[in-house]
Amino acid sequence: PKILCDTNAQTDLTKRVQEFYTDIQQSQTLTYMGKVFLYATSIMSLTNHYGLLTLGMNEEVHRETVKEPVFIASLPRTGSTILHRTMALDTSRFRNFDLADMVIPLPQPIPRWDKIGRLQKATEANGLLNTMKWIYPGLMECLETMHGFRPSEADEDLGWYDSGLGHFYMDPLMKLYPVYRKKEETIESKEVARYRYAWLAMVMKIYQYTEEVEWNTRKQKEGREFLRQHAHSSNKSPWLMKDPNHSAYLPELLEQFPDAKLIFTHRNPGEVVPSLAKLFVMFTSPDFIPGSEGTSAKEWGEETLKRMNHYSSGLVDFTKDQNSNQSSSPYSFPSRSSTSRIDLSFADVRWDVPGAIEKIYEQFYPDEPHLSNVAKRAFKTYLEQNEREKHGNQRRSLEDFHLSKDDVAFSEYNEMFLTET
Repeated sequence: PKILCDTNAQTDLTKRVQEFYTDIQQSQTLTYMGKVFLYATSIMSLTNHYGLLTLGMNEEVHRETVKEPVFIASLPRTGSTILHRTMALDTSRFRNFDLADMVIPLPQPIPRWDKIGRLQKATEANGLLNTMKWIYPGLMECLETMHGFRPSEADEDLGWYDSGLGHFYMDPLMKLYPVYRKKEETIESKEVARYRYAWLAMVMKIYQYTEEVEWNTRKQKEGREFLRQHAHSSNKSPWLMKDPNHSAYLPELLEQFPDAKLIFTHRNPGEVVPSLAKLFVMFTSPDFIPGSEGTSAKEWGEETLKRMNHYSSGLVDFTKDQNSNQSSSPYSFPSRSSTSRIDLSFADVRWDVPGAIEKIYEQFYPDEPHLSNVAKRAFKTYLEQNEREKHGNQRRSLEDFHLSKDDVAFSEYNEMFLTET
């Protein structure tokens, strides 16, 4: 697509990365090690950008079509991660990207059916994460209490934005936010969102093409032994994706994926804010100079409130627009009869993940609404291994971040969604 490789895309990438480096240099918040780490991850992102774009320029890849992808587009901290990772285990119904795919996508994508190859890729990615444990002792264990990074499990789409943008997508939003907030043009623009979704579609097509080509090549080369060892996943299985950032860019998402199915899990944003703020603090504190601009609890409370308003207003505005559409929109709310949108409560997911998934199947796939026995067993095993708060919990409150209940009222969002769900 031209949006990914024309002159404007090249200029924008160069400008964006140069500004990112300038922001690193000007930051009065980052430690020396923090700055080195951001440069290193940008180099990795640019390397992956070049490799993936080269693969994506294959004409056969370009002719691939992405059909009816499923996007979990909820606000953060609403049970969407456990929902995503559990649903992804139903490999007969969905395909997804694991963290290892995003961390080490080169030199060649590994098909979903190649269990041995994917285990090797996950082991390689785990080695990279172990380097983080050596650089930042205790950080990964701390993050596991709120959001674990597991190479062999489904992870958020924003991992692909890193290679698309030439630097980690969340770095300007977290580790450089005191500088970032002073800019007029940002990576949160609608133009950049369209670019991100075009990039995401290209990566999906690369994997679809690779899965089919690799299957045919190895079947021809290895014969019956190959067929005995591998189960061919259908190339028609929809992608299962997830990222809280989608909630702010739903019109742009549907421009790229007009037949997408959307899943929303709803929770009072006021309950989410202290949890999200604590997560931001955990991510950034090893790279921040204590007492510098942007590091106080009060500043993080204010920044998290801005982020949550960004997400929640995006979902509210999208729903208003769909509900005001004169022709009946498949994305209108309430969504009880829609096969393109479903709205669940946080309690639905928190207390009964398989039950929530069955509701999704019944609404999205009325001809095939039931969980298979294989999926049920996979869900049961995974949920037993990942019981709530198994890895501990992080104490957090509004008061910790100098916020009051009035600050986090989110009246419009709560009135729109919590009553119905």
